[in-house]
Amino acid sequence: MYTPVLGTGPKDTYTRHAGQSLLTQEKQGHRHRMIRVALADREHLLVQALSRLVGAEGDMTVAGTYTDGEKLIAELTDKPADVVLMDPIGLTPMGMDLVRRVTGAMPETHVVILTANQQEQQLFAAIRAGARGYLSKSADITEVLEAIRAVAYGEALISPELAIQLLDEFARLSYLETGLTGRERDILSAIVQGDSNREIAQRLGLSEKTVKNYVSDILSKLHVRDRTEAAVYALRMGLVTEGDWRMQQQQRIRSRSVG
Repeated sequence: MYTPVLGTGPKDTYTRHAGQSLLTQEKQGHRHRMIRVALADREHLLVQALSRLVGAEGDMTVAGTYTDGEKLIAELTDKPADVVLMDPIGLTPMGMDLVRRVTGAMPETHVVILTANQQEQQLFAAIRAGARGYLSKSADITEVLEAIRAVAYGEALISPELAIQLLDEFARLSYLETGLTGRERDILSAIVQGDSNREIAQRLGLSEKTVKNYVSDILSKLHVRDRTEAAVYALRMGLVTEGDWRMQQQQRIRSRSVG
């Protein structure tokens, strides 16, 4: 299954509720809308296979197939697409810059990357360039088709595995903005978990006085008054996710009850 990241369309929140997603509701409200899909990859055989699979869908039509990035850019004006499904690697020497050129020339066109490249650098480059989706070529065709529909109706998405990498990078960048050191980040995470100075000291092999000094520095850098405000700030800014925090708290409660 794909992982929704951000809704950015006119009706821009597609969360699942009561057994039905708003994406499904949106689709039902546009039963006769055909999603125009352009397919681009340096491998001609893959483009042909995708063309047949996409063309077989009742709500999709193939706007064009391309094995060259320049031809894709040149023909998008006459053959507009709602979604471009592409692997920019090999289509042009500029790589992810092709994504920026597509979205720049056709702002209403959304790009989904379908690639074998799972490197973090490529993922971040694609997001910065304006891609609305990023999937692995190992994905099932049903995931690819679902991704095309989701992006066409305003969602942005990436595969679950890459979502973890992206969230980790966002957390890292958020930490950099705070100016916290690695040790201070460890202690902030422990504060969010509810650890006392003594527990933090035991866990990290530090004295309580040293931990207390670290906590004071953390409060100063985050511009907060106390540990509670620091924990709230960390959760709010994504330095620690609420889900991870709740899970860690439950694990701590269980371990204490066993002890």
